Amino acid sequence: MEIKAIKVVQPLGEFYIAKIKAGDLLRISTSSVARYDKNGNLTGNQRPLDSKRLKAIAKFIMSDEMSFPTSILVAANINDKGVIIEDEEKRWHVEKTNLPDVYDLIVPDNISSLIIDGQHRLNAFNYADSDCKEIELVCSIFIDLPNPYQAYLFATINGNQKRVDKSLALELFGYDVENEPQDTWSPEKLAVYLTRKFNFSKSSPLYQKIKLAPLYSELEDLVDKNQWLLSTAAMVEGIMCLISSNPQKDRDMLAMKKNSIWSDKTRKGLTDKGKPVLRHLYIESKDDELYSILEKYFYSVKTILWNNATKDSVILKTIGISVLFDILRNILEQDGVQESYDSYINKISNVNFSSSYFALSGGGKTKLKRILKYKLGFMKESDLPKEDRDFLNGIIK
Repeated sequence: MEIKAIKVVQPLGEFYIAKIKAGDLLRISTSSVARYDKNGNLTGNQRPLDSKRLKAIAKFIMSDEMSFPTSILVAANINDKGVIIEDEEKRWHVEKTNLPDVYDLIVPDNISSLIIDGQHRLNAFNYADSDCKEIELVCSIFIDLPNPYQAYLFATINGNQKRVDKSLALELFGYDVENEPQDTWSPEKLAVYLTRKFNFSKSSPLYQKIKLAPLYSELEDLVDKNQWLLSTAAMVEGIMCLISSNPQKDRDMLAMKKNSIWSDKTRKGLTDKGKPVLRHLYIESKDDELYSILEKYFYSVKTILWNNATKDSVILKTIGISVLFDILRNILEQDGVQESYDSYINKISNVNFSSSYFALSGGGKTKLKRILKYKLGFMKESDLPKEDRDFLNGIIK
């Protein structure tokens, strides 16, 4: 198959804009679902296909209003493992034409490309009438795009879109941390790295407690599905609040510095003005020290709170985790780093975390935060609203 394409050059690299019939693209492409292996390594970059969503899109495809104006991202010469295809007979080739910026893409008649973004739009054609596969799709085609950039593009494009699981987008931001210098990691990457470490380290108080967005390989060997699970997003966002007041700005600054001969390319080149309480550890790349603080804190939480909590306890929910991070920040700001946090967690151990007062709707998180801050001495009783005082006095159960 031969395709006419327009070459586009952008900072990440060059790519080609072309139109390909849906049936042809289905025949020559695959996707790589994000999943974890036994060692906790993340592979792939896509969400699992949702058949219900595919059928809904197929109905739209068969309608008179059908239109997909945005491009599908295609990584040419990449197999379903995300690895570059080396066999010349199975690779895409680019040939110049007499027209400026117009090229011929010579495409082999076999699976020779990976869909980075748009797999649901494309695979929905399998649920539509067969003649719909003649519909042309706009494609942005990257040649030999390395695996980490496949994940980076997917996460960047989808990170702010509501339909994409936030945990997956955050995990993909930290996709290639093992192959990048540690002192260049953005707040997201460090937070994802620490979250994975907490989840996969057997000595961690959060071992197998964190729900990961991608599918697992051999799930039964990795996690007991009956255990309580919190989300990746809750952990990552909690950690980021301790090290950065503007994670996106930090990430952009680090990316910019990597392309500058004048600036420090590491975290030390970032400002710490308006710093969160553990910002200095992030700036100085003292990641082990940061992990140790979190580990000691959550050991106290696990031993005193989680091990004695009922299933409906708010302290086991996402809002509970968020408040626990807020409380840790208060402790660190007022009393500094501790060898043990047992004395603090003991002060809040008699709170009825199963009370309907902390319902997940109706400001439950704000109520919980006020109650715990008061119990820890970070708020005066006179600063509490009457309903909080009624709860503390047993009037509200």
